[in-house]
Amino acid sequence: MRTLPLVVSITAALAMASLPVWATTAGTNSQSRTELTGAIQHDFQELRIRWAENYLGDPDIPFDDRLNQMVVSTNNNAYSQWQAMNTNVDRESLWDDLWLNESTEEGRAVLGQNIRASYQRIFTMAKAYRLRDGQYQNDPDLLAAIVDGMDFLNTHYYKVGAKEWGNWWNWELGTPRDVHNILSLIYDDVPQSLVTNHLDATDYFTPEATHLGAGPGAAWSTNPNYRESTGGNRTDNTHVVLLRGVLGNNAAEIEEAIAALPPVLEYVTTSDGFYHDGSFLQHYDIAYNGTYGNVLLNGLGLQLNLVAGSPWEATDPALQEIYPIIYKSFEPLLYKGTMLEFVNGRAISRPQEQGHDVGHQVMRSILHYIDGATPEDKSRLESMLKTLINEDTFQDFFSSTSNVVNYQKSVALVNDDTIPDRGELIGHYSYPSMERAIHRRDGWLFSVAMHSSRLGNYECMNEENRKGWYTGDGMTYLYNTQLGHYTDFWPVVDSYKLEGTTVDDQQMQECEGQRNEIKGGRKADMDWVGTLKLGDYGVAGMDFYNWDETLTAKKSWFMLDDGVVMLGSDIQSSIGAGLSTVIANRKVSDEGLTNIYVNGELWENSQGSLENVLSLSIRNAELAGSDLSYVFLSPTDIELKREQRLGDWSDIGTRDGEASATFISAEQKHESEQNSYAYVLLPNANSQSLEQFSENPQLDILHNDHQAHAIFDHSLELLAANVWSEQEVVISPLLTTYSPMAIMLQGGEDDELQVAVTDPLQTQTFVRFKLGHGAQIKSDPQGRVQQQSGTEFVVDVSGLQGMSYQFTVK
Repeated sequence: MRTLPLVVSITAALAMASLPVWATTAGTNSQSRTELTGAIQHDFQELRIRWAENYLGDPDIPFDDRLNQMVVSTNNNAYSQWQAMNTNVDRESLWDDLWLNESTEEGRAVLGQNIRASYQRIFTMAKAYRLRDGQYQNDPDLLAAIVDGMDFLNTHYYKVGAKEWGNWWNWELGTPRDVHNILSLIYDDVPQSLVTNHLDATDYFTPEATHLGAGPGAAWSTNPNYRESTGGNRTDNTHVVLLRGVLGNNAAEIEEAIAALPPVLEYVTTSDGFYHDGSFLQHYDIAYNGTYGNVLLNGLGLQLNLVAGSPWEATDPALQEIYPIIYKSFEPLLYKGTMLEFVNGRAISRPQEQGHDVGHQVMRSILHYIDGATPEDKSRLESMLKTLINEDTFQDFFSSTSNVVNYQKSVALVNDDTIPDRGELIGHYSYPSMERAIHRRDGWLFSVAMHSSRLGNYECMNEENRKGWYTGDGMTYLYNTQLGHYTDFWPVVDSYKLEGTTVDDQQMQECEGQRNEIKGGRKADMDWVGTLKLGDYGVAGMDFYNWDETLTAKKSWFMLDDGVVMLGSDIQSSIGAGLSTVIANRKVSDEGLTNIYVNGELWENSQGSLENVLSLSIRNAELAGSDLSYVFLSPTDIELKREQRLGDWSDIGTRDGEASATFISAEQKHESEQNSYAYVLLPNANSQSLEQFSENPQLDILHNDHQAHAIFDHSLELLAANVWSEQEVVISPLLTTYSPMAIMLQGGEDDELQVAVTDPLQTQTFVRFKLGHGAQIKSDPQGRVQQQSGTEFVVDVSGLQGMSYQFTVK
């Protein structure tokens, strides 16, 4: 088996400068070429072979039954495309269902995507031509059809001088990658002119490794601006130039691409990229760890592995930062094989990129980094991946074999008895730069998605995510043993009633209400939004107003050991709209019978208005670990509903496909005298534990008003508060605050008090509070705390960007 170390750094691409090479620079693929020595020629050939093995597999490892079936499936698909290919002399398109025409507005609108789809079909044919033991391996007639199709597309459409009609991405990133993939498979069997002409085309559309919109054709695209590429677009950008260098024997382009990679791992403080807290943003202000983040993760890993051991091996130490990034930006967001929905952006409207699909893609990307890791990182990554693969009993990780080498590696990893399971990941994870919080406990994960003056509420783009209106308005998620809860969820759920949100009854148009950098503009004054972490516990909150600023509410989430306390107050509409908070909107499991209990009694109706509710439980006796209960901290009137819902993916995105599910929903209406709420979510609570909590919750609500939201958990000796006011607020006899802030205090051994604070505004230099008794600073890791008297403390929060600061007093 071929194994090459992944050494993540940059070296001089021309380490063998004494040898004659092609004296070319990016953008001059077909000019200034000279003869190569055998040694350099071998290096380029080795990289071409290595890239092709992504799709053909390690030649030293026999195919198992899945891979043999993949070969059969690929051959069948390739044959179908081959037989359907239009070979007429006067053809305008290769396939009738992929219309190619730039003479009409309708044709131009789909030209880029149909050109790419045509190359993707040829890629399937190219794989069939090369896959071992396949029916069409080395078939000359299939190869002739591949060459004919590529030559047609390159002569008429994807060529030097063409205009980028429609979405720029297809022309500058998507299609070049497909073209290069095809060429890597058939390079030695086709006329050199076919290779050269296609490389000239990709060079025309994407001449630089660091910038997009750089070709003349970009002037007609959806984004004609010459701009530096960032995040996932940067790794796609370098991918195009790197592979063009490999296929064109162009050392300068390989060097240029590898040199452009390290900036993607530099932490940012605004706009696209990774943040110190683990957030990842794309399109300026949209949380995107799961999709664009994975594009970056996968693209970087593929490219570093490609050049490992070659004269262009990357050796920049900055690239080692990928390992901490995996642990901060990806691992906590993966739950039993699924990627949390709230970092997948508009991809939630794609049936082919649902949570488990994206999760598996991320896991496959992480595989790229095992071979080059230190022993400690290697062990950690292997245990992580083995656990995630085995825990996903809903969707088979091995069902995808698109990257054959990765598939072979993952099979070996799972079957390696020396690799231990990681076990359940327990902890609280705070992401203030993307206004997200994740709370992980044994058997469940809770998370909340918010937005602010710094972060967009949602993104609708290219007709995708057309009903994502409230996904960033405090929507909460609960993941448990019902692993398929968010599969086929988005086309069916009532998009007006997302769990955790406080909403009005306005009707929305598709894609309406966007408040982000690209569309609608971020909100100017919605600053108080933040998250706080103290040990394994956390707080999130927002001083919220909706997209058109007619609905206001203060909302908080306090995440503890066995559940989550949810408080809301000051809920008002300036236009007299009907208001409600969505307590629950759960998709019912297909396994077994799901029952609803209200105040401990079975509720068998389909809809009803219920008064003085103290508890609501959803239970499934056949799916252990899926039960959950909502406990109201005072008698509450709710609207309860169980309904079968139907939908289609075309309702929210560009793909179609019917979906259906049964939902159980509950909401609390807000009248003028009922403009607050207070309830606790108890995941995995059986009837006995629910009864125990109801009788003795060990929980005090200290504030639920315009000054603050605050609780005290007696069992944890934990006080937590979101303080809205800049005036003095007496939270309890133990705590008085003088700044807008989030703060947590927890008692410990030897009279120690653990303290965590954050500035949710991300504009303050200091926050100030006073304790109810004298104390001295015992631990102050960054020297940020000043004690102004025996009881008053001032904490420097400058430069933290909303991250928590923890210290100890005694």
